[in-house]
Amino acid sequence: MKVLQEYDREKAVEYARKWALSYNPSYANYSDYGGDCTNYISQCIKAGKIPLDTQGENVLKKWYWYSDNSRTPTWTAAEPFYRYIIGNNKSDTQNFGVYARLAKYNELELGDIVQLVYEGGAYHTMIVTDILLDGEYIDDYLICQHTYNLLDYPLSLKEGEKIYIKILGYYNY
Repeated sequence: MKVLQEYDREKAVEYARKWALSYNPSYANYSDYGGDCTNYISQCIKAGKIPLDTQGENVLKKWYWYSDNSRTPTWTAAEPFYRYIIGNNKSDTQNFGVYARLAKYNELELGDIVQLVYEGGAYHTMIVTDILLDGEYIDDYLICQHTYNLLDYPLSLKEGEKIYIKILGYYNY
């Protein structure tokens, strides 16, 4: 039986803030190759103690980065990342790794993911790094991102259609 393990949201946010305006030299930088946003977000999630997933039946059902020559498109590209993170660990799959679901705006927590979409496809990925409250009500979220690197930027200033992804944890092998 699979047991859901906890996502370390604080570690993910700590990593996001540390590397929001620069690049971790342990990873490739894809800014000149269509953008580094999803690569950066994958790094943040991994820093949140989500282990790499090498168990899927093909590269679109796995999530890992060992080097520029040994990685999955789900690690570095927005739409494959979306399909992986939302499609992984459904009740009819045997996949392990990150467990997430679509969320509503007011359900987001630190370390959750926001993507911009256009004509049904995700093209940009961001991470929630702070929640701004007005009393007990959410006033805004702050996000970090790569590809136009931003640190604690108001989500309300990001234009376009958004989808929200809540990371619930991960399953061990």
